[in-house]
Formats: sequence, C-alpha cells, structure tokens
Amino acid sequence: IRHIDGRDHLEHGASLAGGSIAVMDLPVFALHTVVFPGQQLGLHVFEERYLRMLEDALPEGSFVVVAIRKGQEVGGPAEPYRVGVRVRIRDHEEQEGGSCTLEVQGEERVALVAPLEGRPYPRWEVSPFPDEGGAGTDDVEAALHALDRFLAASGEKDTAAVDHEPVAASFALAGAVPGLVPQRQALLEAPGAGERLRLTREILTREANILRVLHSVPGGPQAEVSPN
Repeated sequence: IRHIDGRDHLEHGASLAGGSIAVMDLPVFALHTVVFPGQQLGLHVFEERYLRMLEDALPEGSFVVVAIRKGQEVGGPAEPYRVGVRVRIRDHEEQEGGSCTLEVQGEERVALVAPLEGRPYPRWEVSPFPDEGGAGTDDVEAALHALDRFLAASGEKDTAAVDHEPVAASFALAGAVPGLVPQRQALLEAPGAGERLRLTREILTREANILRVLHSVPGGPQAEVSPN
C-alpha cells in the first residue's frame, strides 16, 4: 500500500471486550501514517492480500487504518499500534493492472483487541475506543490560536476553519500537527479531547517558535548553521 496524499491499550481493549461494548471483526490496514476521525485519506492498493480484502469490503464497507509501530508497509510483517481508526470507503476506482484507488474517511477510534488467524489478509477483533473526559470552547480556541500562529510562521496566510465541537475539533487540529508517526499516534491515543487539545497546542506553539527562530537567521531556514 502507498498513501497518496501512551498508555497500554491492551488492558483497556480487554475491558471493553468483557463489558457491554461489542467486539467487532474488521479488516486492518497497517500504514506508516496516522489517520484521525473525520480525516479523509487517499490510498492506492496493489498488494494481493489487500485487494482480497477490498473484495469483501466494497462497495461501502469499512475497515481499520492503524499506524505501524515497527515493520514494513509492503510485502512483509508489521507490528501495529493498538489504537487505530475505523474508516468508511467513500469512493473507489479500479486501475489498469488490477490495483485500486480509494478515498476513505475516518469515523471512530478503535482499540485492537486480538488478531484473527487463518485469514487471507489481516483481521482483528476491535472495540470502540471512545474519548474520556471533556473539553470546553476555551480549549478549542487556544488550540486554534496556536494553529494560526504556526501557519503564520510557516508563511500561510489563510486561517484554519475547524468545527468548534471539542471532540471533532481535537481530532481535526491533531491532524494538522506536523510530526513523525509516534508523535501523531500519541495525539490519537490521548484519553480525551481536553488532553489532545493541550498536547496539540503545545506542539504547534513549539513548532511556531522554531520556525520564527529559523526565519530570523540570515538566509532563512535554508541557511547553514554551524553547531560550533
């Protein structure tokens, strides 16, 4: 597959499975990227195992996208993180040579409980992983302000338009955060919107400060800076 565009959750997943929340059996895509609820993602699928998966999931089915903790995205084993996002297929198009392009949208956070053996493609038992705790509009506004400052430091003139409902806003703003997979995964796994918005604000503020320092160096961010 090629993309175009904390805490231990095993115990939490097990407690969900043993409670009143149903465990689902879903296909799992493991990628070197993190997707958030509400986010859209383009995928180009060409591996045989995942083409088999699409035969079962299309036309409007769902599967889980989860980031890879270690391992390969194509042609080899991969160990996924244990929190991902259930996505819904919005559109698809078959390509010459048998591959397929997809447009998917993140719907809800899920915990991976246990892998299912003997399947032609990865499938897991998964449980919903709802946010815990809340956040207020002040938390959203503070994170939005941090994003606007980061965009300004990046040279972007447009401000961000984000739903002010705290949970939706927390995922939308987390999706705008630059960073490597572990950093973005930590935002996905944050217990609730309040913590996610706080972490997002801190990261965006730090990145904006770094950009301002780089732009203050003669020659801008491309200038060579000696460590001595």
